[in-house]
Parts: sequence; structure tokens; C-alpha cells
Amino acid sequence: MHRGIYIHIPFCHKKCSYCDFYSIEKVSQIDDFVLLLCKEIALWSQTTDQKFLIDTLFFGGGTPSLLSAAHIKSIFSTLQQYFEFVPNFEWTMECNPGTVSVESLSSYRQIGVNRVSFGVQSFHQHELDFLERIHSPEQAKQAVQFAKDAGFTLISIDLMYALPNQTLESWKETLLQAIELGTTHISAYSLIYEEGTPLYVQYSKGAVVPIDEDIDVQLYDYAHDELTKVGFVQYEVSNYAKNGDLCKHNLKYWNSEEYISFGPSAHGYVQGTRYWNVRALSSYIDKITSGVLPVINKEILTKEQRCFEKAFLGLRSTGISLSDFEEEFGINLLEVIETDVKLWEKEKLIEIHNGILRSTSLGYQLNDAISLKVISILEKVLQTEWVGIEAEMPSLSEYLPLNIIS
Repeated sequence: MHRGIYIHIPFCHKKCSYCDFYSIEKVSQIDDFVLLLCKEIALWSQTTDQKFLIDTLFFGGGTPSLLSAAHIKSIFSTLQQYFEFVPNFEWTMECNPGTVSVESLSSYRQIGVNRVSFGVQSFHQHELDFLERIHSPEQAKQAVQFAKDAGFTLISIDLMYALPNQTLESWKETLLQAIELGTTHISAYSLIYEEGTPLYVQYSKGAVVPIDEDIDVQLYDYAHDELTKVGFVQYEVSNYAKNGDLCKHNLKYWNSEEYISFGPSAHGYVQGTRYWNVRALSSYIDKITSGVLPVINKEILTKEQRCFEKAFLGLRSTGISLSDFEEEFGINLLEVIETDVKLWEKEKLIEIHNGILRSTSLGYQLNDAISLKVISILEKVLQTEWVGIEAEMPSLSEYLPLNIIS
């Protein structure tokens, strides 16, 4: 079995007002953190006598591109001591466009990073200012060119829509500029007002008014139409890939595959057990220096939980293999949701191809409603309620440690 590894780097020059991922602005602690991270990896390896086979590695955050090549090399060298990496494994690194150069990206590429993901969000300065991003539109374009010059062919950019006062015209301009950059992967996320963020505080006080839902739908539809016109294929609610360059690490989350995670607030899933680390860097430091893993909680997933999650996550991404679902859970899914499937197919929300039940573009847009209906039917079949991901975890965005939540 191939597994993935996620590394959470909790540092930013400036934390964005909308961001719910754990990060701090104390970049002076990076050197010490890297040493502790390497120690966590060593401590974790003592819990198993297996040397797991790894086919994806993802550095997320925070801002991983604040790390030097020496930092990255030290972390990877430690990982190599305890894990076996398959040839040509996917190694993704999230980067802030305002923190990279040709030199830094070239050094990452030489170490082995082969995929970069830039948090661009917008090509309009006033929208970047609202989001409190530290880069300019020109720096975003320059970063993509830097990556190409450094030898990267797998380049992803993140965009954000449904910003307050955003117009269809401004979104068209952002999307057009993104397409013209010639990357192989584009993620388009609708802005979410996450509790506990500065943006949520503004929203709760009425200082920020969310965009009208009809306009939100317009922006989503336009992105889908324009991206598919130029060869991108939608493989998840918010993710589009060209030339088959899907993010393999992302797919591990959506396919309920196993991954090991390191760093504060990181979540992992190994051999049927989900675990998550302490969120605060101070607590993380205390645990590691005491020779203790920073795991704050864990749970063994029941067969019923795995069934619910397989359905929920599959409908959100590449779909559900009906034969695999029946083999694993003993449930003929198509049979138990037959009435609804016929209606959804008629309304072009769901399609079945080669034994895969999956959402259409319109179905992705209405994914929450469809997923909840399927879950409610499965609850009756399994005679148990699903304690959903959002209830099990501090937040859904932390459970899935990539920016893959629309």
C-alpha cells in the first residue's frame, strides 16, 4: 500500500484575515521548529516496525516557502531515514508568490520538489488588499514564471471568488489572467467566513457583507465553463486539472486513503486510526522536547464511519466505485438510492460511467444537499447515525490539511 505524508509548516509573514489554518507570524522560530519537526518524525517511527512506502509528500501551511533549501533538505533527509519513497513520487510545496525567487525555487527543485502550488487568490490589488495577501498581481505572475524557469512543469494556482463586492467582470479578468499563465492545475474556492477568524468577526459585526448567493453561483458557473473550454477537467468541487495532472496527494483525502502527518495541528489517518496533533506551537514544542508525540487525540474509525465518509467524500470528488463500495461495505448503493439517482440523473446532477457514480458540474454545486440525502439513506440502512466530519473534528478545513475546501 502506498501512503502520503503531509508536513504542516505553521509560519507566515502575515496571517490572512480569512484563513482558518493554524499559523503564526513568529518566523524567527523556524530554525528551532525544523529541528523539532525532525524529532517528531523520529519519535513517530518508533511507534511502528514498518517502513511505509510513500508516493506523495505535501508541504502545506502556513507558508512553506519561508523555509530555506537547507531546512527542506534536512526534513527530507530525516524522512528518508524512516520511509521509503517510490520513484518519481509527487512532492508538492505550497508557496506564497511574495516569498519566492528563481533561486529559491531552483533550490527546491534540485532537492526533489516537483510540484508547486501558489496562493494567488486574485489578480486585482484591491481584492488582495481585502484578503490581506502580501503579494501583488505582478508578483503572482512573476512567481509562476520563476517556477517555469526553475524547471517546474507541475504548477498549480489557487484563486478565490465570492468576495464582497466582487463583480463577474473582475472575476473574468482574474480567471483569464490565470489561464494565460499556462499552469496545469487551478483551484477556485468560494470565500468562507470561518468562525474564529478576523474576517468572521467583521462579518458578525456587519462590517463585511457576503456576496449575493446568485452572484456566487454565476461566478462558479463562469469558472467551470471557461476552464473546461481550455482543457481543464473538474475532478473535485473546487479543483481543475489539465493533461491529467490531478493532485495525487489531494486525492488521498477524497479517496479515504492513508497519510501520515507531522507538525502542529496536522491530522493523519493510518491503519484505520485517525489522529490529530496539538494546535499551538508552544504545546507542540513542550511535547517534542519531552520526548512525547504531540498527538492530542485519536480515534479508530468503525466500518459504519468509513462507509459514510466514503460516500460523502466520493461524491465531492472523483466519484464512488459501486463495486468497490459493495465489496467493502456489503451495500448495493445504487439499489438503496435508486429513486433519488433517477431524479438526479434526469436533472443532470449525477452520472454513472464505467461503474462510477459521480457528481456533474451542477451536482458539485449542489453537493451538500445530495451528500446529506445519501447519508440519511445510509443511516437507515446501517441503523446508526453518522457523526459527520465537521462534528468529529475542530473544523473540516483542519481535517483535510490542504486548501481544498470550497
